[in-house]
Amino acid sequence: MSAARADARHGEPLRLLALLLATASAARAYGVATSDGGLALSSHGALEASGIVAGVVLIVVGLFMAFVGYRLLKALVLLAGFCAVGGMVLYAECLIRPPHEGEHARSLWYLAIAAVVGAAAGGALQLLFRAGIALVGALGGFAVASWILAMRSGGAIHSSAGRALLIIALIAAGIAAALFLQRPAVIVLSSVWGSYALFVGIDCFARTGFRSTALAFLGAPGAVYATSPGAFAMIAGMALTTLLGVFVQFRLTAKSK
Repeated sequence: MSAARADARHGEPLRLLALLLATASAARAYGVATSDGGLALSSHGALEASGIVAGVVLIVVGLFMAFVGYRLLKALVLLAGFCAVGGMVLYAECLIRPPHEGEHARSLWYLAIAAVVGAAAGGALQLLFRAGIALVGALGGFAVASWILAMRSGGAIHSSAGRALLIIALIAAGIAAALFLQRPAVIVLSSVWGSYALFVGIDCFARTGFRSTALAFLGAPGAVYATSPGAFAMIAGMALTTLLGVFVQFRLTAKSK
């Protein structure tokens, strides 16, 4: 029985990789049939992940990372690579040539390319496991920085240099905590990042502006973040979900300390 469970756990990252690639293909096919299936430009000209499929993927990934996380560590590392590398690819695509209004095909291709490259990176991290753990810490640190900065329109720190220093410092702290404190830090940081991804995904439908935080705080051209009652609800929801995720993960991994 234990051998069967072990085989199931080892196969989990491969199943998730196949699911992510299938989702990327589905995103392209589904987005053709809807005007909101991919990326859209905000009224400020900033590229936003507001498509239905993008929101669903973020919600599913966020729930897994927040509430399962350390329990399936290899799958967690795969998803960390998917989120981090896929996000960087999408960000680079947007900097090089953001899609304009009505360019749905380009938006869908951007999403599909980022998803495939991110999934491939997550698979490669199975061979570089400590790097994957460090990446979980980096994502958690970035999520904490985004949560802090989201407290005020334009960012709690208005200086671009100050925002960059905060983000870099918290990413470095997250990496160090994940590598040296291991289980407790990975549980907390994966819950933080999972909660952030979850509420960004929810905001693809709720449209409070919270989904613009990453682009705005990273200085993407034209990206603007403004607080609102809805955005503050997302901030509060992220904090509560993080606490619940930490509690659930500690319970799930209590017998595998």
